[in-house]
Amino acid sequence: MRHSSIARIALSCGFLALVLAGPGGVQAAAPDQGKGVTVRVGKTPLGGVLVGPNGRTLYMFAKDTTPGESACYDKCAVNWPPLITEGAPAAGPGVNADLLGVITRTDGKQQVTYNGMPLYYWSQDKRPGDVRGQHVNGVWFVVNPDGTSNTQKIARVQLGKTALGSVLVGPNGLTLYAFTKDKKNESTCYEACAANWPPLLTDAKPLAEAGVSARLLSVTTRTDGTMQVTYNGMPLYYWVNDKVPGDLLGQGVRGVWYVVAPNGLTITKPAPVGAKVMIGKTALGEILVAENSRTLYMFARDANGESTCYDACAVNWPPLLTEARPQAGEGLDSTKLGTTKRKDGKLQVTYNGMPLYFWAGDSAPGDTNGQNVNGVWFVVNAAGEAVK
Repeated sequence: MRHSSIARIALSCGFLALVLAGPGGVQAAAPDQGKGVTVRVGKTPLGGVLVGPNGRTLYMFAKDTTPGESACYDKCAVNWPPLITEGAPAAGPGVNADLLGVITRTDGKQQVTYNGMPLYYWSQDKRPGDVRGQHVNGVWFVVNPDGTSNTQKIARVQLGKTALGSVLVGPNGLTLYAFTKDKKNESTCYEACAANWPPLLTDAKPLAEAGVSARLLSVTTRTDGTMQVTYNGMPLYYWVNDKVPGDLLGQGVRGVWYVVAPNGLTITKPAPVGAKVMIGKTALGEILVAENSRTLYMFARDANGESTCYDACAVNWPPLLTEARPQAGEGLDSTKLGTTKRKDGKLQVTYNGMPLYFWAGDSAPGDTNGQNVNGVWFVVNAAGEAVK
């Protein structure tokens, strides 16, 4: 009985060996994939795109232009971790194995490529299906199974802090507005209106970031076939004169344009007034002036963006105060404008990091009587430099 069982086992093993044998009867070894990662196709709002073994979306970097090399290191690689493998990468269903490859990074690790493009994750994607890295800075894109980049735009609606509180903002951080003349889920803003109030467009279902209700977020189709994002049935728009995050210049325009709160209701109270800094012509050349055309000065003893001028100093050199983000006149760099909080909690306008002041001894536009007082007070040019 024992010999019969052994014989049967031997016959079974022999049959299995024949099944595994390749042409000519030589046994074919199973392919050795080592610890290679598997690239698959995953479902996302942008369709089927490449995903890593953890199911998270993979991206390509448009600035990777040198064959066989990655241009993403240091801080870039922290935000965009490369897909690393310790063996030949494997193709999951829907992935073309012929397009998979690897490159060697500067630290010696092997990064997976597809159609010659290195693959990366986006640190802000938290779960399978997330595509929050799509179109970031216009250079990061998800990858189609055929190896092409998917350049569809997907709107990410976020909350931004403004002088009116937390309001809806677009992917670029600029304030979003609702038009009270719109019908529910239908835009009435076209042509010249749309030039001044660009609609927030998307090529796929928009994403709701933290604090934004995904239930209230949807789209409406415009007459040209593009999809505009809506919130609580209200089409969303930018205002052409808003330049930096926090700007509220569109608030209350003509009594029909308003920012939108996270609960889906418009906020109709006026926006706080932001001081305006302009360029004025004086005997000292073109320098910074306030909206009332009076000359502005900087104090050489101020440092680190903070004011050191208080009490008697502030009586002689009144600070330029603002209730909201200051605005830049023509010819000024709006990115150099900022604010610093004074001891009393009020906001003082800064330019190029330096707090701005008036001089009590100036009585009319064009006066520059405060220039070089005590060798520490100077007018300021458009570059943000003291004029000495």
